[in-house]
Amino acid sequence: MKKQIEKMVKQPMIIVFIIILIFFTPLAIYSPGENRNRGVVTAIGIDKQDQEYEISLLTFIPTANQSYKEQTSIISGKGGTLAEALYKAQINMGRKVGLAHAKTTVVSKDLLQEDVTNHIDYLSRVASLPENTVFVCSSSSAKKLLEASQGLEQKIGLKLEQLIGFNANIIYVTDTSLEAFYKGYYKRVKSSIIGYLKLKELNGDSQSGGSSKGGEKEQNTANNLIEGGSQSNDIALNDIINEGEAVLLKDGRMVDILSIDELNGINLLNKKALNQIITVNNVELDGEKFDLSYKIKDKKVLINTKFENDIPVFSAQLILGLELVEVKGNHETIVINTEFSKISKDVENALDNQIKKIFTDALKVMRENKTDVLGINEIFFNSNRNSYKKFIEKIEDVDNFIDFVNFKLSLIIQPD
Repeated sequence: MKKQIEKMVKQPMIIVFIIILIFFTPLAIYSPGENRNRGVVTAIGIDKQDQEYEISLLTFIPTANQSYKEQTSIISGKGGTLAEALYKAQINMGRKVGLAHAKTTVVSKDLLQEDVTNHIDYLSRVASLPENTVFVCSSSSAKKLLEASQGLEQKIGLKLEQLIGFNANIIYVTDTSLEAFYKGYYKRVKSSIIGYLKLKELNGDSQSGGSSKGGEKEQNTANNLIEGGSQSNDIALNDIINEGEAVLLKDGRMVDILSIDELNGINLLNKKALNQIITVNNVELDGEKFDLSYKIKDKKVLINTKFENDIPVFSAQLILGLELVEVKGNHETIVINTEFSKISKDVENALDNQIKKIFTDALKVMRENKTDVLGINEIFFNSNRNSYKKFIEKIEDVDNFIDFVNFKLSLIIQPD
């Protein structure tokens, strides 16, 4: 034993290692857990009313339980500035707050009446709000939406970012992360799109804050997933509604709410946007009229820009692989077979007209609001820089450029 000790003494690194174990092992064992000092925020809501800001934090509370479910709590703070509101929320939580794990950021419509970047910049710089957070607007207060989502998660384990469904393989395909918002905001026309969720009050009326467009829409609600959901004091657990709408922003402010049809029109030029349904009505086949619904299963987008007689021309060719998913005849029957799957010339013309109408309607909204979420200005600037600059000098305002662009949309439709 004495010889072994003598050997250890001759190796100073071993002595240093033993000293470290002696001093730091008790500290590691008996020191309080990190969760006692820091709160893990999974979602943040920002509201403004009467010149006062309120920040609500959906916080994960590590708790031992047998159900394997996360225990969450909503902590709020109010103040004359966002910094003060976040500070008070931190005091109410009794922990330091970091937003690095926040997967969803919700803002109220009232906050979007002014340039929202003034607030988001502060949170991203000071509180480390991540750029991949899903950025969404609530028809009601952001706090109420977080409360409803908290109950929804506890009931069936559906998280808020899953209800929003921003994914190219799901219906709602527009990327409205904070990073995408910034990319649009710092382009020439400063235009962006963010998601839009509605809250339905207990009396059955949804808070839309404006007229709905596009007629009656199929609602993607938590009610489809919960039967007999219980109700909180303010919001029923099954009253979060996703109709596929989105908020159109200009200079960081809300200028319009896009219907799902208008959003689909914008997404026609989005290569990642798949699985949208295109329906043509009253198409005649063998003497009988049918309503046909097709799903976009595959897409290629070929774009070319040029100036013809000093007029900007934007040409886009869409090669669409369509799958027939529903056939509705006079007798309310649903049939899908090889005969109907063949796209006849009449069906192709009907699809061509319908798709171009969807794109034209979306283009009209962008022109009316002087927005450019398609990035038309950037495409012309990169491809036809000198001609683009000369044209902008003529019209004096880059916001008006899209009004003068001649759009040519051609389609190649193929059965998938």
